[in-house]
Amino acid sequence: MKIQEEVLGAIGDRAVAEKKLLRKIDLRLMPMMMLIYVLNYLDRNNIAAARLGTLEKDTDLVGTQYNTIISIFFVGYILTQIPTNMILKKTRPSLFLPFVMCCWATVSASCGASQNYQSWIALRFLLGFVEAPFFPGALFLFSCWYTKKELAARISILYAAGQMAGAFGGLLASAIMSGMDGKAGIAAWRWLFIIEGTATIPCAFAAMFILPDYPATTKWLTTEERNLAILRVAEEASDEDNEIGVVAGLKMAFLDPALYFIWIMQLGLNTASAFTNFFPTIVQSLGYGRTQTLLLTAPPYVFAATLGICNSMHSDKAKERWLHILWPQVFCSVGFIISASTLNVGARYMATFMMMSVYGSFGCILSWVASSLPRPSSKRAVAYAVVNAGSNFAAIYASYFYPKTDGPRYVKANILNVTFSGLCILMATLLRFFLRYRNKKLDRLAEEDVAEENTTRGTKTTAYSSSLQCHPDYRYAL
Repeated sequence: MKIQEEVLGAIGDRAVAEKKLLRKIDLRLMPMMMLIYVLNYLDRNNIAAARLGTLEKDTDLVGTQYNTIISIFFVGYILTQIPTNMILKKTRPSLFLPFVMCCWATVSASCGASQNYQSWIALRFLLGFVEAPFFPGALFLFSCWYTKKELAARISILYAAGQMAGAFGGLLASAIMSGMDGKAGIAAWRWLFIIEGTATIPCAFAAMFILPDYPATTKWLTTEERNLAILRVAEEASDEDNEIGVVAGLKMAFLDPALYFIWIMQLGLNTASAFTNFFPTIVQSLGYGRTQTLLLTAPPYVFAATLGICNSMHSDKAKERWLHILWPQVFCSVGFIISASTLNVGARYMATFMMMSVYGSFGCILSWVASSLPRPSSKRAVAYAVVNAGSNFAAIYASYFYPKTDGPRYVKANILNVTFSGLCILMATLLRFFLRYRNKKLDRLAEEDVAEENTTRGTKTTAYSSSLQCHPDYRYAL
């Protein structure tokens, strides 16, 4: 309380100071992180567009080998997320993130030299290994700067950048593969990897000078701004963040049942959304050529980005998570059913928009991590990595949902997509009841403490809130 009074006394009008601080952080953090995520998404998913070229023929891929190449990426991706987020907690994001950018850019460009199935397996595994630190690291960095009423919208804006990359990637792939085929004796799909991979390097160097570190260590903020930034996030847990080791944070995260609800919830969403790894192939089943197919992939991604931002902004405004997670899953399930049920071109293309609404829940789920496991920061860092890494197990098995022999309706895949969207809804509902139980127990114990000790922060409330790693006044977002 004394620290809070000193900070507020130094900054004067808090509303004005906070607005100025938020604008400064947004200008430094959001555009650069969005650009990095666009490059991350392109370097990861350009193989889907390359498949429409001569990739499989040139590298002698047969049967389900392409599916295995998609799957092996996520093995490397999962292995490094938790340890790298624990490392990020102890390093400077403005140096660590650009370093991993240079690593994945090198591997992605090298994919253009792949000659056979074995080289694909090695390169895609390495690409997953070096791309893994970015997204959970970005989520953790956001949670260090933004409050829970600001977080969902910004996570969705970041994720919308990935959706726009899907749209932009299709247009870029169309231009490269129609204009570069045979240049210097190199196939178009190889140019796709080379150009998109090398484009990441200059952005990495720019990120070193633009990205912030943490509130306490960012040098281009004034002392008053740093103190206000620390206070803003500390107040979300109604207490200053007590620093603990990463191992203790790991233990706290895995002992909290809320982690498992969110983990499985995100696993359901990621499984249902795995169709994006095959989206150009799905759109091609409508009967169009390569260039038209790549152009037709763009509008559904734009729709997904817009929907995700609007849904998350309304979630922040309403301070509600559950319904904002539920309805996009219902809507996308209707799209999966339509896709499996008809060969009508118009209906199937409309269904692709509905299928993309699966991402409408994404920002709300990930912002629920920060408010369900708010403190200490080491616990939150592990939670973000576990949710992101654990949920990406989905891509390992879901990569086999779409064998070419099941096209064009992919009935089995669409049935499974509906099932896993239902799992996402179920976990969101269970988490809501679980957090409501915690809130009611905190309210009941506070009432008992008022009656017995004339304070809402009495012995009972303090003991229970301590077991949850939160302040007695804290209440979970539902």
